[in-house]
Amino acid sequence: MSHFRPKLTRRLIGGAVGLLAAVAVLGHLLAALPAEAAVVRHLTLDHALPGPDSVVTADVSEVRLFFSEPPQMRATTVRIVDAGRSLMTSTPPSAYEGDERQVYVSLENPLPPGSYVVQWRVMAQDGHVQRGDFTFRVDAE
Repeated sequence: MSHFRPKLTRRLIGGAVGLLAAVAVLGHLLAALPAEAAVVRHLTLDHALPGPDSVVTADVSEVRLFFSEPPQMRATTVRIVDAGRSLMTSTPPSAYEGDERQVYVSLENPLPPGSYVVQWRVMAQDGHVQRGDFTFRVDAE
């Protein structure tokens, strides 16, 4: 039985050396990638007008969302609801011609004083869906 141990030991050592070589090559390849290639980025809401948690005293007849990259408009929805959860009538979302990262909806009528929730859903160019919501308030002048 002792004559099997050297073969087994050689196989284990050979396998370990091969594994270490593969890990070293993989580490070298990953180190050669640009830093941004290793980071998975998702489309995000950068800011909005009116802004999250803002109090607005002027007429609000449009809500504009600014994303980190242009969303796929066919999969973009923007809804504005009041405190009673009633949907405010608005146009379908559109991309701004000068900067497709900006998405806006125009409201049928300026919003009366009250609290509102903006609910949004977008799909990035890579197919990842992102969604969120935020509130703002309209106060009388």
